[in-house]
Amino acid sequence: MPAAKSMNNIASKGRYTAILALKIFVSVSLLAYLFTKLDFSSLSKLDIDIAYYTILSAFVMLIALWLMTLRWRIVLKLIETKKYLLKSLYGYYLIGSFFNIFIPGAIGGDAMRLYYVSKYYNISKTKSLLAVFIERVAGLLALGIILMFSLLFNNTVRERLGYNFWLITLTLATIALALIAAKYFIQKKMEIRYKEILVILLLSGLGQFGDIVIAYIYSLYFGLEISLLSLMTIMPLVYVATVIPISLGGVGVREGVMTAGMALYGVDVSEAVMVSFLLYITKVLVGFAGWILYLKIGKMNDQKA
Repeated sequence: MPAAKSMNNIASKGRYTAILALKIFVSVSLLAYLFTKLDFSSLSKLDIDIAYYTILSAFVMLIALWLMTLRWRIVLKLIETKKYLLKSLYGYYLIGSFFNIFIPGAIGGDAMRLYYVSKYYNISKTKSLLAVFIERVAGLLALGIILMFSLLFNNTVRERLGYNFWLITLTLATIALALIAAKYFIQKKMEIRYKEILVILLLSGLGQFGDIVIAYIYSLYFGLEISLLSLMTIMPLVYVATVIPISLGGVGVREGVMTAGMALYGVDVSEAVMVSFLLYITKVLVGFAGWILYLKIGKMNDQKA
């Protein structure tokens, strides 16, 4: 029996290693392909003033994470009434952003948030998981609303996709039905009203808007003729693509989908790649702050022990 268990563990580790290797291969392959499309003369456009744009973008991302933290606290309070410190929850969200960079999809960051909130607020893992589920559902619904709103005024993509107003109306109706179904499911676990759902959706939408604004900031730096409305169509698709766990932290997939989306508006592939890379660098910088917090918390735990 112990031998069989040992064999299962070895097989499990082997599968994990194989999947990780495959995801790394996908990321590297996609990045290598994008590099072949990169006109290195576009690098000459980078100057010292890119630092100001990067600092501004990092600030926007920190605000977006703050809004996501507000959403998380609201959900936690609905699940179990406690005094949740916004400062500590924000720290956990920053730590989660660090792990999201290196672990496929958003699972790694969610796992860290689950761990910390369960440990420091004595909440069961089941309830913590329910909070994350509600956040994810709200985030996807908010992205769908943003996308449909942008398509109403975005003739370029709507015509290329053949997405007419009837389909937009049908999609919005589907989102509304999904919202009702989600409330019905959640209602079995906790009390939640439509008023609270709308607040959670609003915070989700504002938080998701962070990447859209950052992409627009970098587009302005390169003088690209792409509107904020156009990026409201592109970025929700980018986010959904990066959640699919086929690469390491969405690297390569993010840049590929973003480049393809911006190309629809006549943006040069090389400059689109630069914008997507700078967006990723901004995430890494913000994630670095989460890494510092992660080390700090670990050090405090060691001192207590």
